[in-house]
Amino acid sequence: MSAFAKAQVGLKKLHRSLRLKSQFQLDKKMLTDWYALPVAERNQQNNAVIDELGLPWRAMVRRSRKQPLPGLAGFHVIFFHIPKTGGTTLDYLVAKNYRIDYVQQVNAPALDRHVAGAFKNDRAYRAYLGHFELNDIIYQLLDRPKLAQFTMLREPVSRVISYYDYLRSSPNHPKYGIAKDLSLEEFVSHPDIDEVENGQAYRLLGLIRHGQYTTDPRTEQELIEAVKNQLADRFSLFGLTERFDDFLIMAQRTLGWKDIFYKRLNESRVKTDKSTIPASTIERIKERNRLDLALYEFAQKLFAKRFAQLGLSEQDTQRFRMANAEYVTLLDWHQQSMAGEVTGHESTG
Repeated sequence: MSAFAKAQVGLKKLHRSLRLKSQFQLDKKMLTDWYALPVAERNQQNNAVIDELGLPWRAMVRRSRKQPLPGLAGFHVIFFHIPKTGGTTLDYLVAKNYRIDYVQQVNAPALDRHVAGAFKNDRAYRAYLGHFELNDIIYQLLDRPKLAQFTMLREPVSRVISYYDYLRSSPNHPKYGIAKDLSLEEFVSHPDIDEVENGQAYRLLGLIRHGQYTTDPRTEQELIEAVKNQLADRFSLFGLTERFDDFLIMAQRTLGWKDIFYKRLNESRVKTDKSTIPASTIERIKERNRLDLALYEFAQKLFAKRFAQLGLSEQDTQRFRMANAEYVTLLDWHQQSMAGEVTGHESTG
């Protein structure tokens, strides 16, 4: 074994020894030490965990040939949920395909306040769903030998507009008070609104927390290459909001999901008509999302390649859409019937 290979093995052993193995190992000093680390160091340590545990795309292709079961024996699943990419619907689908006591939905701020809540019966949950960032502690809690991590990306301009609509119609959101009276142009440039400047790329690279992107020494092109590599090499698979159904079929093939029928959830109640937005505002969004635009262009090509690698085609997607339309019709009928029964009971009560 070469000296370099030995050093890599030693580094992996070191990171294994540093990771938390039990909720009963949690103590104030350990958590204080983790949160005291510079964000860049936390990113580096978590990338080391992903490199050690993560199932690469080639492994997912091999799994697809074996018709895998949806169980989680031996590995974790992390849904790295980027806001306004269709992830709430995907949360529901993940929960349908695993035992409910295997799954925890938690966003990073809540996890930071109560790290022990990431465990059940002294073991880490098998599946985590939430708004995470690369530097979050979640990766230090994993206790199984493998990790399947996935995320969703969305066309950047549409995502920013959707985020604008969502905040203005969500009174319980911390940013509602700021966003509710802003024009889209003002929203895009407001210093206290996160997620509107390269929100997808910065989240994948762990640069949102504490405005880390403002001090990162890398050039724009270096950041673009870094986030492309992060997506391609450190996520077992990924999807595109605009090809949501295609992604579900890929997840069914690679993760063994049996039930991928769905009805859209968490759609914004207010929807801005894109055709009414001034061209100058669209250009401003693009200017603030150059990294996201480059990432999305790369992701579109890679997604199409991977979709074909699984032997899938538009015919597979059309068959699923027809079946899913029947599911939505049946679900709507059932919900209306239940509502009618409740109303009938109330009127005769």
